[in-house]
Amino acid sequence: MSVARSLVVPALALALWAPSAWAQKNKPAPDAYVPAPAASIPGYSETVMPCEIIPVDTAPRVSCKGELLEGKSLRELAILRNTIFARYGWAGYRKPWLKEHFFQQPWFKADPKFSYKRLSDADRKNVHFIAVREQSFSERELRWMQNDVYARAGKSWDDVYEWHLKDGRRVKGCDEPEAPLDEAQPCTGLSCRMDESMACHYKVEPWYRPDPKYTDAKLTAEARIELGLLSRALGGYASDSGKLESSQQSLERVLSVNELRQLSLRDLRLLRNTIYARRGRPFKSKVLQAHFAQLGWYKLDPTYTDARLTENDQRNVNLIRSVENEFGGPLKDEDWLIDPATDVA
Repeated sequence: MSVARSLVVPALALALWAPSAWAQKNKPAPDAYVPAPAASIPGYSETVMPCEIIPVDTAPRVSCKGELLEGKSLRELAILRNTIFARYGWAGYRKPWLKEHFFQQPWFKADPKFSYKRLSDADRKNVHFIAVREQSFSERELRWMQNDVYARAGKSWDDVYEWHLKDGRRVKGCDEPEAPLDEAQPCTGLSCRMDESMACHYKVEPWYRPDPKYTDAKLTAEARIELGLLSRALGGYASDSGKLESSQQSLERVLSVNELRQLSLRDLRLLRNTIYARRGRPFKSKVLQAHFAQLGWYKLDPTYTDARLTENDQRNVNLIRSVENEFGGPLKDEDWLIDPATDVA
């Protein structure tokens, strides 16, 4: 073989080898996580949502163009927020219903090596917007959301107004009668405003179908999840499944560790401080001040001491603290909404 030919063969081999070597060196590692295409994920936005945070006296509000987050239930908002983490393989959801939801999605791929660093700046901003929306409902809004859940299951109410007429008669109905009313007491039933009567409110809703055989057993699993979320937002406690409990009674019993382990750090902090708030404790935390200020039952008492806690209160506080510590410690104000990615469950 000539010298020239001997040089050409290795050169040709090098030329053929070089691209594949480069490809081998630069191709993704076998275990590199590739998120599902954004377009394949319902509700996911790859760009920053057209929203802005509006500071108000009680709690921050979020305003979005096109009412992007309006009309969504707490369950829907939780799914929307956690979809952002699920896209990158997060599978450590403590709420069983959330975990079940994502494992049923065709685009979802669990990754034990999940890292929050995978989130883009747009992802983090969108998580923030949704989290603010979840925390910004007033007590009145939450209670009507609660009523809606029952109404959609067919529950009916017997709280129609009773109008007191000037001639001494009493007439029941949603609309004010034409006959003159008793000026001293024109009606009975809440504040005699149509929007406060559930029977009158739902009577005009086109989707409302009252069920004369309604019982709580007819509530769907999704409805029970929503009621659990609403109960905790209102300062009570109910699990996301199982038997429904009244807000006041549920916190009088000793909670179980297994129940608490299904809650997020945000849930746990609110629940622990709800126990104090029910006894009148003031709070230094701006987040807690804003949260409880929206709840009509909260009566701040400057003379509060922990001596007001019952034995069950103390047990529940200690149980909640132990679970918070198990998951890395309680959230602080600076972690609450600035970086909600620290508490995706």
